[in-house]
Amino acid sequence: MIADDVRASRETVATWMQECGFQCTLAKNGLQAWQAICHQPPDLLITDLEMPGLCGLELLERIRQSDYEPISSVPVLVMTSLRDGQTLTIVQQMGGDALLQKPLCKQSTLSVVLDLVAGDHASRRVVHPLDDSVVTGSGVISPTLRRLLKTVAKSERR
Repeated sequence: MIADDVRASRETVATWMQECGFQCTLAKNGLQAWQAICHQPPDLLITDLEMPGLCGLELLERIRQSDYEPISSVPVLVMTSLRDGQTLTIVQQMGGDALLQKPLCKQSTLSVVLDLVAGDHASRRVVHPLDDSVVTGSGVISPTLRRLLKTVAKSERR
């Protein structure tokens, strides 16, 4: 399952996955992805962080809080163009398995996907390319990440 509101991004990732023999379901937002996941849990979810309907963090939270094990155990790869030192930490805390920074590199993306699909998901981990494309560290949370976290908090109260 690939969820991204930018058509070019989701289609590019789908092409890479199909070249490796994966069948892909595409969703243009988090809500569409959630509905598809409830109907047929995928072997892997690749989701953008910022999307309408349901952001990637809300989607991740719904998956991890599901009472249905085939859904709650789906490995989740989060991708984002957001440059924030707290993103990696937040994705880890919410149960994400991997974080990749956009623009995506085909080789790094496929490497992470293959690791996640083949790996033991009982021990959640966050992986990222070995270059400096993932911003890490402590500090102030960006306004965009703060907005996404508020969205998640609001959905928890509903």
